[in-house]
Amino acid sequence: MTDWGPLPYHRDVAALLERENPVAFGSLRPRVSASSGELDQLLLRQTYRVDAAGHPEVHAAVQRAADALGVTVPIEIYVDEGGQGSNAELVYVPDRAVLVLTGGTLNLLDADELCAVAGHELAHHLLWSADDGRYLAAARLLDAAESDARTPSEYLETARRFRLATELYADRGGMLACGSLTTTVSGLVKIVTGLAKVDSAAYLRQAAEVDYSVPSAGTTHPETVLRAWALQEWAERGPGADAAVAAALGPQLDLGALDVLGQDRLAEITRSLVWMLVADDVVRSEEALDLAQRFGVVVGGPPALTDTPSNLASETRTYLAAVLVDFATADDGGGVDDLGAVLAVARRVGLGDEVLRLFTDELDLGERALAKVTAAAG
Repeated sequence: MTDWGPLPYHRDVAALLERENPVAFGSLRPRVSASSGELDQLLLRQTYRVDAAGHPEVHAAVQRAADALGVTVPIEIYVDEGGQGSNAELVYVPDRAVLVLTGGTLNLLDADELCAVAGHELAHHLLWSADDGRYLAAARLLDAAESDARTPSEYLETARRFRLATELYADRGGMLACGSLTTTVSGLVKIVTGLAKVDSAAYLRQAAEVDYSVPSAGTTHPETVLRAWALQEWAERGPGADAAVAAALGPQLDLGALDVLGQDRLAEITRSLVWMLVADDVVRSEEALDLAQRFGVVVGGPPALTDTPSNLASETRTYLAAVLVDFATADDGGGVDDLGAVLAVARRVGLGDEVLRLFTDELDLGERALAKVTAAAG
């Protein structure tokens, strides 16, 4: 449970975004400002400052979280005068941690729960400051992309998943801060429900009953029940929980909800299939080789092989099958031999049924023609 750091999703997305947008990425890293007077004045006007002298128990709980997580910057605590409901938020400033609470948050939580909630918010500060601010730069770039109507859907899906991953990372920080899964969950549930008393053990049992094969529909935060389940997974399995948690955040390689990592992975799988076709002399017509080049595959180039997952979404399987069919029909004179050769490759990678269906639906092959193609496939 102590192996804590940015999730693999954070690392992979940040690396891809920096590679694709190096100038913008670099400009969005945090910088220590000479003055944050505007923020200070806003806080003075619109919040109640929770001083250590007047609220020693609050500062003790927050400092306990800071000590557990290794946060060394000064910490300031405020309560928003206009906030509705209970909530806690970090206002990121590189050289200090500004915590803003809303509603009756302080009245709902006991000292241990407050420590967990503070740990969650301080974890945000650690994440945004880590690795020279690369994860904050990634978050800022994705936030900016969301405000542009021209942004491709895979960037929007990445922004959603990146936020959800960030909340799960911060939840882990909350648990490390207070040292208790049940305390972290009770603090979380109290804040989202407003209840003064919750049974965290019962809520964890509830979380265990959810079908997480249906990914989270959250946009800024995962469902609370998913967060509780993900915390328990991490408490019990450590880094071994990361794959299951990632799958619960969003579908993998689903054309209807691709993120930038999924887009890259799908392109890699597609190139692998194309390479198999041209490298094994399955199709070698001039038209097929030209088509292969459009996918970035050049005959005589280095292999582009990768495994084709067996649990792909139906639409994704159909897309890959359509790519194979495009090669089977690239040469008008190829006929049954090309169709059969491509079908043989499709069967090798588990796409035989999809290719046969497209042969029937798109090429209008009858039973006799299909029988010849099947025989040619061997």
